[in-house]
Amino acid sequence: MSSETPVRIVHIDPDGFEDVAIERSTLEAELGSIAFETVDVGGADVAEAVDAADILLTHYASVPASAMDATGCSVVTCYATGVDNVDVEAATERGIAVTNVPKYCDEEVGEHIVTLALALLRGLPQYQTHTAEGGWDWRAADSVRTAETQTFGFFAFGRKARVAAARAKAFGFDVVAHDPYLSAEEIREAGADPVSFDDLVDESDVLSLNAPLTPETEQRFDASVFDRMRPGSILINTARGKLVDEDALLDALDNGPLRGAGLDVLASEPPEQTNPLLRHPETIVTPHAAWYSPGAVERVRRRGSKIAAAAYRGEAVDGVVNPDALHVE
Repeated sequence: MSSETPVRIVHIDPDGFEDVAIERSTLEAELGSIAFETVDVGGADVAEAVDAADILLTHYASVPASAMDATGCSVVTCYATGVDNVDVEAATERGIAVTNVPKYCDEEVGEHIVTLALALLRGLPQYQTHTAEGGWDWRAADSVRTAETQTFGFFAFGRKARVAAARAKAFGFDVVAHDPYLSAEEIREAGADPVSFDDLVDESDVLSLNAPLTPETEQRFDASVFDRMRPGSILINTARGKLVDEDALLDALDNGPLRGAGLDVLASEPPEQTNPLLRHPETIVTPHAAWYSPGAVERVRRRGSKIAAAAYRGEAVDGVVNPDALHVE
């Protein structure tokens, strides 16, 4: 890459990190001469906030087709695993590579899933409220259960779910999983008993959602699904909030059959403070933080920057979610 023509790089939501030193130094080492800019687009349209860019870096900010056309970018990099904030189809049509960062937080998310499940099984929200109000009675939380009597189910069984499954097994859970993109043998080898979607819903005492957001999975968990779940069951969602019909979830918590929900993601983020799930006595809500550890922050930034540079050079590296875009003329 010629050092005489700087590669234009724009980070469109930099406030998620303390600075952009890792991105700047990594991309400079990978690409040579760069012109690095940070633009906090907030709620604005990227097309209005950014004049031109070769590479757009984003964490949560949306990148629609209009932003691609306005900036003339050739790479859009998401500092995440999911890329539902980017119009991938439009990018592919335009020959724009969209990249994510795989494998940077599998341990963190897997442990978060099991932590939420155990906290809800042991009645920690009820005990916390009870003691904060001056109580001191072990009966404040009803239906407390132990892992060895429970079945832990996974909707999609990728790397993060497999970490959680291993932790769950160590606590004594039976583990089942449904993933239409894996064979039964692959699921068994990864540590779970394969089941149909219907059996997953019917058999799980704890059901963890680990699927990406697609037209097929959006609001897949609605009233018709919740009505079939086991009495006293628990839902865990660390994937994407829009997998769940939140009104139906609220009804299932209020009227059964669910007794708890551990939610790291919501349909709208940050949520309106009027969202009743935030203060429901049977929920634990964390602020899309399952991925977080200091190590994960460094990994996502450094790896994400290296993947962005490789995609800019036209390399089909792990992390390019639309490799066909690299061949569009």
